[in-house]
Amino acid sequence: MSHCISLPGIKNIWYIPHDNLPDDVIYKAAVEMPITLPTTTTEITLKGEATCELEESPDNNCYIEKVKLNIPTLDDVPLQDYPAFVIQTVDGTKYVIGAKERPYPAVKITRSTGRPDGDPSVRKYEVSFTAKKALALCSA
Repeated sequence: MSHCISLPGIKNIWYIPHDNLPDDVIYKAAVEMPITLPTTTTEITLKGEATCELEESPDNNCYIEKVKLNIPTLDDVPLQDYPAFVIQTVDGTKYVIGAKERPYPAVKITRSTGRPDGDPSVRKYEVSFTAKKALALCSA
């Protein structure tokens, strides 16, 4: 039996190359140690509403988390650096999705054309990440 955890709405999203993350993000998050990030994050401009779903399911007598983050944007996120993503909810809480070590988040890109009345074409990034603790609390 799995269950989803409800998160408040997303206010901001940033990306950061995985090399710039601290070591052992997943293990620190598992013991509820907040992650401190460097200031090398790059903001993603949202074009629409971003969503984040967190699902927990049992696996071998413990729980595994699976996060799915959907980002509608006009920005181009460089995926060759295996970026991690930082989200900030409307209540000011920040979470990191990703780790310095493998496995990295899987990112699927969908591009759509704009409507004839002037809407721009939008990229939709779907970020999936599965780990013992896939949504790690950030302290800054």
